[in-house]
Amino acid sequence: MLIGGALAPAAALAALLGAPGALALPAAPAVHSSSATASVAAAPHRVSSMDFGDSLPSNPDLLRQMMWIKSGQVPAAADGDLRVATFSAGLSRSAPGGLAEDLSEPGDAQGVQVAETVQRAAPDVVLLTDMDVDAGEEVAQSFRTNYLAVGTGGQRGIDYPHMYVSAVNRGVDTGADLDDDGIIGGPGDAFGPGEFAGQHGMVLYSKYPLDTDGIRTFHELPWTAMPDNAIPEGAYSELELSVLRLSSTSHWDIPIDVDGQTVHLLAAQPSRAEDGPTGAERHHDEMRFWADYLAAGTGQDEYIVDDEGRPGGLSTGDPFVLAGDFGPLTGTALDDSDHPSAVAGMLEADLIQDPAPVSQGAENLDESEPAATEVLGREDGAWALARSDYLLPSSSITASASGVFWPVPGQLGSQLTRVNAPGGELGEPNETTPSEHRLVWTDLDLAGSGTD
Repeated sequence: MLIGGALAPAAALAALLGAPGALALPAAPAVHSSSATASVAAAPHRVSSMDFGDSLPSNPDLLRQMMWIKSGQVPAAADGDLRVATFSAGLSRSAPGGLAEDLSEPGDAQGVQVAETVQRAAPDVVLLTDMDVDAGEEVAQSFRTNYLAVGTGGQRGIDYPHMYVSAVNRGVDTGADLDDDGIIGGPGDAFGPGEFAGQHGMVLYSKYPLDTDGIRTFHELPWTAMPDNAIPEGAYSELELSVLRLSSTSHWDIPIDVDGQTVHLLAAQPSRAEDGPTGAERHHDEMRFWADYLAAGTGQDEYIVDDEGRPGGLSTGDPFVLAGDFGPLTGTALDDSDHPSAVAGMLEADLIQDPAPVSQGAENLDESEPAATEVLGREDGAWALARSDYLLPSSSITASASGVFWPVPGQLGSQLTRVNAPGGELGEPNETTPSEHRLVWTDLDLAGSGTD
C-alpha cells in the first residue's frame, strides 16, 4: 500500500487500524491468520501468507484481510470460490418434538443466534451438527425457512434451496443391555448417545444441487465388520457385538454439483471418550472409516457397504471435504502401534490437507490454542479449549482461505461467541451463546484445482 508515494510496512497499516502488532501470528508451514477470523493459505495455494512485520503485499486479497482485522467480520469469499462451513450448533432439546415446536415459527432466541452465526460466515454449503432431527424433516425445514432465510443482526438471510437430513443412530434403542445396568432401554443402550431417536443429529444446507442418487449413508454398518477394529476384548457379549454399529451418529457421502464439478461432502459426528466405556475406541474407528473409505484400490475398503447395499469407498481422484464435529480426540492415536491416528495417517499420505484455521478469539483465551473451536469450560482458573470441529479438503483442491468465527469482545458478532462468566465450572452451560463450539469455514478454489 502506498502512503505518501512509498510502500508502507504492514505494521504501519495495523497502527492506522488500531490493531496492535502483537496480533501477528507466528509463521506456520501452510496457513496464517490475518484477522480474528481468517487464515490465508501459503504457497502453493492461491493466496500467500502475511505477517504484520512484513511490507504490505500487492495481492488485494491480503490487503482486504488486513482491513478486516479491526471489525473481526468474516471476509467475503473470492469470486468463484466455494465456501464450506461446519458448526456444532447445539440445537437440541431434552424431549422429542421440543426443537420442532421451538422452531415452528420465528423468534426462538437460540435459533436466531445460530442463524446469525451462519449468516455472518455466509457459506455456500453448511453442515450443522448437534441438531435434533425427525423423520418428517420438520425441524430442518423450519430452521431453513424461519431462521436461515430471515436476516438477523444486520445480516442478510440466506436461501438454501437444497437440504439433506437422514436417520442417525443417536437415541435409537438397540434392544440390548449395552451399559449393563440390568435394564434394556435408555441412552446407554442406544446405537449412539441420545435420550431419543434423532437427538444430536446432522443437517446439510446447500446453495448448490445435491446428487441425490449418489448420496451414500453408513449408519447401519456393523462395527464388527471393520477388520482389526479397536473394540476392547471382553467389553461386550456375543449378542451385544452382533448389534453394535460403527457410527454413533452416521457417516455421509453427499455429492454436491458445483457448476458442473462434483465435490463430495463427507460428514460425521463421532463419539467422544466420555460416551460410554468404549467411547475412545469407537471414536478412533469412526475416524479410521474415512481413511479406509478414501483408500480405494488398496483393499482397505472391502468391508464397506452403504445402507443401500453398495460396496466400496470413494473413487480415486474424486475431490472431497471431510466435515463435522470430530471431537478433541481427533489427531491423537488410540495407541501408537495398532491404532494410530487416522487423520495423521491421511495427512502423511497426502490424501487430505489441513488449512488449520485460527481465530484471535481463541488465542486471546489461550495463546497455545489458536485453532480451538470449542470451549470445554474452566479448569484451575484457566479456560480449557480444544479443536473439535474440522474441514479437511482433499489435497487435490486449492484451499484459498479459512477461518474460525470467533471475534474478540467489541468486534462485530462477538455477542455470539461470549464465553462463560469467570469462575464458571468446567462444562457449565452457557446460556448467553448458541453453542460452546465455533463455526469453521474454508474457501475452495475449484477452478484453480483442476477438478472435473
